[in-house]
Amino acid sequence: MSWRISTGGPGSRSPGDSLIHNGADDNASGVAALLEVAHQLKNSDALSSNVLFVAFSGEELGLYGSKHFVDAMPVPPDQVRYMINLDMVGRLGDSRRLVVSGTGTSPAWASALDAAAEATNITLAEDPSGLGASDHTSFYLDDIPAVHLFTGAHDHYHTPGDDSHRIDYDGLHDVATFAVRLVEALGDDGDLPFTETDNEPQGRRTSFDVTLGVMPDYTFDGTGMRIDAVTEDDGPAARAGLRAGDVVVRVGDVTVDDIYAYMDALGELAPGDATTVVVKRGDQTLKAEVQF
Repeated sequence: MSWRISTGGPGSRSPGDSLIHNGADDNASGVAALLEVAHQLKNSDALSSNVLFVAFSGEELGLYGSKHFVDAMPVPPDQVRYMINLDMVGRLGDSRRLVVSGTGTSPAWASALDAAAEATNITLAEDPSGLGASDHTSFYLDDIPAVHLFTGAHDHYHTPGDDSHRIDYDGLHDVATFAVRLVEALGDDGDLPFTETDNEPQGRRTSFDVTLGVMPDYTFDGTGMRIDAVTEDDGPAARAGLRAGDVVVRVGDVTVDDIYAYMDALGELAPGDATTVVVKRGDQTLKAEVQF
């Protein structure tokens, strides 16, 4: 987890804007949740293990902080049972859907996650892969079971609009409580067995020559890739008339069953290419001609 305060520049989605990017969700929400987890665990009778609370920096530059921490661990690595990563957890909202990545890094996660979800009335969207764009990846690569808690992307990400009045504070508290219940459910019964995951994204492209100009909805559990926000006013999606809430089900000849198929489709395209994108909008199926 890391927290940004900046005034635009590299990494900003409003690079010409001099307004402060407070980073309320990315990732002050994770810092706040970390402190609340510490507060709750301090008063818990269900915990006898030591717990390290760490706030990393340099995540978006290449996981610098978490990589260094793993390389210079203050305790023997074989004494670290697992890691829970809190990155962008401030937008739980009415759906109460929490994305948990890394669930395949240990068979012990399944029952503990179910218990924590039931205790907090939270619905889980699970991704087994241990690899992802946050600090849990550094631990997974050192054979430590690790999960990432995430309430989803939004169109204020990396802009001045990611501010405190948009945080779901009750939901943020509930995510912190979920993490506490997860720790309690895992108990103190020794090491968690580590499992190497299939790491589907590892064999797929994570950078592309083209962009559709949208923010995917990472909490969507239906068929296709739901657009959470159109992020570029003059990007391919905006020019083609695509909207937030549209579900992309085909890009060119590629059927889009999920976000990974969507990434596969983008990986086949180059600047200057044109293709047909098929989306579901409510009960309608629409075709849009997209120029990259």
